[in-house]
Amino acid sequence: MVENTLDALQQLASFHRNKFNLKTIGITGSNGKTIIKEWLYQLLQPDFSIVRSPKSFNSQTGVPLSVWQINNEHNLGIFEAGISIPGEMQKLEKIIQPEIGIFSNVGEAHSENFSSLDVKIQEKLLLFQHCKTLIYCKDYSGIHNAVIQSGYLENGLKCFSWSRRIKSDLQIGRIEKQNNSSTIQGIFQQKFIRIEIPFTDDASIENAIHCWAMLLFLEIEQETIAERMMLLSPVAMRLEMKQGINNCSIINDSYNSDLGSLQVALDFLNRFQQQNNTGAINSGLRKTVILSDILQSGRNEDQLYGEVAEMIHSKKVDRLIGIGPAISRHTDLFKTEKFFFLQQKNSLNSILQAHLLMKLYY
Repeated sequence: MVENTLDALQQLASFHRNKFNLKTIGITGSNGKTIIKEWLYQLLQPDFSIVRSPKSFNSQTGVPLSVWQINNEHNLGIFEAGISIPGEMQKLEKIIQPEIGIFSNVGEAHSENFSSLDVKIQEKLLLFQHCKTLIYCKDYSGIHNAVIQSGYLENGLKCFSWSRRIKSDLQIGRIEKQNNSSTIQGIFQQKFIRIEIPFTDDASIENAIHCWAMLLFLEIEQETIAERMMLLSPVAMRLEMKQGINNCSIINDSYNSDLGSLQVALDFLNRFQQQNNTGAINSGLRKTVILSDILQSGRNEDQLYGEVAEMIHSKKVDRLIGIGPAISRHTDLFKTEKFFFLQQKNSLNSILQAHLLMKLYY
């Protein structure tokens, strides 16, 4: 029994965070927080065992739930923080305790509760009051001026900046957009460098440069950065619900695959109740999960799929379709109706061919 459940949740998450010594990146800004977080996850997976905010869990509730995922196997945390009223960021900073910060940008989103844009910037900056390093774009003069005036530099904060117009650590030069990709040129430590990303919109280019700056700060080799940038994949911003045939619904969460995302997707599936055309609740639908191998988790394979099996069982999933050699090696762990395919190639055809035999209705 507590007087305030949100306060209790945040205090509990802060206590949990204090038990672990891991490098932590905190991200805030008006836009791009989730994209930057997910792209950093994609880019840094080969180098770190990463825990990160699921989806857009950046609220007063979402941040403590994100931090609660930390365990002894993680050596890097990437968490996003969003606010809508004054006084919120101070609480989130105590939970995340970031060592490195990224301030993505600033705009009018969620500004209704702030007296001015400068006040909102100052509030967001509180996430970085104990950071060692802050990454930001100098072209946002409001952010740059607020950093200079904050007093954080005198307290030891170091800045790693990028800009297209002002002298900075990463000086951005020509940006060339092709049909389906963009090439971004820059100067870092007096050397000409470049990356290519499979996107052409301005928002993706800005988000990619933030990630580029972070990887350079972490001393990842430029050649490696360039290779990984070309492989960046789009990020779905939320679970996608699609209507299928035979009165079925499909929940698409295919943009990534890890234990945190699987837990969020299973929770969503467990809460979902299909409504038929008359509006009546139909709770008798069967629940099927199609899951491929979980790659680059840094976990012991037996332990990893043991946890997956426990999740599947606890959420009362009726049927599992596993695709890939790793999950197929652990068929005995899953006690529900199950079908496994060693290769992703042709697995869809195999599923369709078995449709009548399996009575597979989504």
